[in-house]
Formats: sequence, structure tokens, C-alpha cells
Amino acid sequence: MVGAGLCQTVEPVLLHSEAGWSRARSVTVLAASWLLLISLPFAAALVAIRFAPPSHVEIAGQSVSVKPILGQDVSEVQGGALVRPDHGHVPFLGKDVGIDISADWNRLIPSDKQTRRYLIALWDDPSPEIRRIQGAARRYLVIWGLVGFLVGLLASSMVVALVIQRRRRLAGYSASRARLVESHNKRLRLVVVAVGVSIAIALDSVGLATGLRHDHHVVTSNPAFHGTTLEGTEVNGLMSEVLPFLAILRPRDTFYDTVAAHLSTALSTRADLRSNGQRTVFVLAEDLEDVNGMARQVGLAADLTGADFIAFSGDLTFAGLPIESYLIDTVDYYSDNKPVYFAPGLHDTEAIVAAAAERGWHVADGETQEVSGISLLTEADPRISQVGTFGVGDELRNPDVDVNQFVQDTITESCATHPDLVLLHDHELGARIAASGCVGTAVLDGRSFSYVGPTQAGAGASAEYTSGSAGGHVTTRPDPGRIQHPATFSIITTTPSTGRTFYSLVTVRPDATVEVSPSIDLRVPYQEYLSSGRTEPAD
Repeated sequence: MVGAGLCQTVEPVLLHSEAGWSRARSVTVLAASWLLLISLPFAAALVAIRFAPPSHVEIAGQSVSVKPILGQDVSEVQGGALVRPDHGHVPFLGKDVGIDISADWNRLIPSDKQTRRYLIALWDDPSPEIRRIQGAARRYLVIWGLVGFLVGLLASSMVVALVIQRRRRLAGYSASRARLVESHNKRLRLVVVAVGVSIAIALDSVGLATGLRHDHHVVTSNPAFHGTTLEGTEVNGLMSEVLPFLAILRPRDTFYDTVAAHLSTALSTRADLRSNGQRTVFVLAEDLEDVNGMARQVGLAADLTGADFIAFSGDLTFAGLPIESYLIDTVDYYSDNKPVYFAPGLHDTEAIVAAAAERGWHVADGETQEVSGISLLTEADPRISQVGTFGVGDELRNPDVDVNQFVQDTITESCATHPDLVLLHDHELGARIAASGCVGTAVLDGRSFSYVGPTQAGAGASAEYTSGSAGGHVTTRPDPGRIQHPATFSIITTTPSTGRTFYSLVTVRPDATVEVSPSIDLRVPYQEYLSSGRTEPAD
């Protein structure tokens, strides 16, 4: 009797204990399951960032791969042949982000001397291209992180949805039938759960390892790079990986830094050249022909004045090769991505036109459009120079449109729409278009090494404004380095409500000095202004 009583007493206690352990196990399993489901999107984001294919940026016509590395506090070129201390930081993760950069550098920096001269200007001021690499790295982190997170979130959501659906279906069965269904697919369910949990744990482990990675490297700068744009770079690996860089190194030229400082000073007090909501301001330039330092000044002037846009009337490059397209990035970088309206010249081949369009420039299409309160017609020169392919003469950009047809088509469009401004390259063709009298304010053109400014052919003709070389050229011989002669570009201001338009000439001299003329009425020729002795800005 005593034994039976003891059994009766102990049995409820054991059952209660087993029920408690069962509840504890259920709570533990449930918590672990939710932890796996919640962590899955974040782990997938880290895994995607780690294993996704690199981004690509085109620099000087060469594809450069860009791969951000979480936890790395340096950036490496060609797998560590060159190591730089530059890296980014993700605040909410508290992680450093380095970049692994790779390209066919022998193609990017070819052996021929003339092409390397173009790229010396690029490496002498690599800031625009560095910004594009940084931008590619940021986009990579955001896009692949978001893709991984959404895929992980979708997987977690599907698991939760399947569990809820299964429970609803079982709830619709009788108790005996529900037990039968559970018993029937128990083995399959255990296998699926085991596989799913294994994948989730593996993904979490890789994600955790990626997130905890800390690759600290103290960069030992190579003395060979002192005084160059690669100063602070460590050299490792095969010399064949490094020699292309060494082939173009020279002491860093601060000439255009000095010009930029003088330009900033000259424009700092010129309220008459700033966009203010009532006047439209734009920077007009022509004939850079690979002078990257002057492309910088044009972009900087647009930024300092708050210009509404930049207008290029052609010959951005010399040979029109993809390797020269970095000037586009320089203009965008220093102008803070102001809109650019581009009328290609003879030296601007389809490769340059395509590169400009890819960067978001408004390439001439022969149609009048409204731009910041004024109507603008942009036209690409009908010819393309053969100099880029070592040929002689020109070929037609469009075989069906010769020079005369081009002029007639532009006059027809001008007389139909009466644009305020027409932008094109050749002043000889511009003079014929201005003579039609259909252009409201002026035809803006160039292809003149020396600055001409505003002219008017006669009564009834529209004004013509002819720019000089923004690259300081006096011949067609390319010279992408320091300017050897004065370089000029213009800042144009117009009030759409009245039509009054003024120009200011910016002159950069070989001694790095900068002169910005007062605002001059577009109806006043520059030589007439000089002879008048007037020095104060126009209202």
C-alpha cells in the first residue's frame, strides 16, 4: 500500500517535470528558429557582398574591375602589387572597406610615347577617376547588400508562410487524421528541416566570418613615389605589374592647382556672374584637345558661379580615342556634375560622343530645346577628322549630310523655332547660320585658336560669338600638359525675361595668372570694349 501510494505521488511529479522539460525544449527550439530566420537576411547580405562579381568602371577606355572588401583598411591594385592606405568606412557596421582594383594596365598605359602623354595628365590629377571608383564601390555595397538582404528576407518569409499554411491545414483535419498526416511525412519533414537549418547555419557562419573580418595592414611607402600622385603607395609582387606606373611617373605638377586658386579668387567677388534664379548663367568652352588641367578650370568655373549648365562647342579631344575620354570625368568632377550640352567638333569621334552620352552629357541632336529658361539648338559638326586613325582629311559624320546640307538643315530648324542660341563648332559654318537672322540672341561657335568674341555680319543678321582655345592651342599639334599660350573660355549670363545677354572672358596665362573680364554686353565686340577703357562690370 505504501509502495502504491508512493508511485501515485511520484508519477504526477515526473509527468510535471517531463512537461516542463518539453516546454523548455519547445521554447529553445522556437527561439533558435526565430534567430535563424531573423539573421538570415543580414547574413545573406554579407555573403552577397563577399562573393558577388566585381563592378566595372571604364577609365581612359579600359575596363577596371572594382571589388570592395569588408574589414580591409587598404586598397590594393592587381592583387596587392600596389597597396594604398585609402579605404572607406561604413558607420552603422563599424567596418573599414578596402577596394581590390584590377585591370590590364599594359593596355591602360600603352608603350607608345604619345599616348602616355595623354595619361600623364590623368595620373597627375586622378581625383575624378578615384571618385568614380569610390562611387562604383558604394553602388556595389548598396546593390549587392540589398539583393542579398531581400533574397534572405524572401527565404525567411517563405519558411514562415509554409509553417503557417501547414498549421492551418492540419487544424482543418480531425485530431486522428492530423496525427496520421504528421506521422506519414515526419521523415521527409525532418530531412527538409535538417537541410534548411544546415544551410541557414552555414550561411550565418560565412556571414559572421565576413562581418568579423579585420585585415589590418600598415602601408610601407616606396620612396620612388615621393612627390608623385602615387605617394604613399607600397610596391609588392612582380615588377611587371608595377612598371606601367613607373613609366609615367614624374614630379607632381602643381601648375593647375595654382590656376584653380587664382580662378577661385577672381570669381569670389563676381556676383554678376552667379546664377540667381532670374538670370541664366553658363560656361562656354571650346578646343580643349586633351588639356585636362583646363578641363578642370572650366568645370570649376561652373561650380563657383553656380552655372545652370556648361556648353562645349567641340574638340574636347584631339585624336578622339577612348583613352582620351577621361576629360569628361574631369569636367563632371570639378563642376559637381552640372549639366553639359556638347556640340561635337571635328576631333570628337563617335567613341567620344558615346562616352559623353554614357556619362549623361546632352549630345547635339539638331533639335531646339528649352534649357534653364532659354531655347538652345545644338549641332554636331558634319565632319570627323581622320587624325585619330593616322589618316589625312575628314570624313562625313553622316554620309548623307555634307557641309552645305548641314548648314541648310540648321538654318531650316532655326527659322522654324527661332532659338535664343545655336551651339556648334565651326565659325565659318556659324557665320552662314547667323546670316539667316533666325537666331534670337547669338550663334556660339569656335574652331578659332584666337578669341574673337561677338561679331555681326550686317543688318538683319544674328550675332555670332566665336570662342578661342580653352586648351591654349595655337596649332593643331596636341599638347595635353601645361599650357604654353593663353587659354580662354567664357561665362555667359542672360536674363530670359528681357533677353539681355552679357559675356565675360576668362583668360589663363602660362604663368598661372587668371584674368576675368567685366560683364560685357553681347552687342559690344571685345575689341570695342578694350578700346573703350571700361573696367567695371555691367549691371
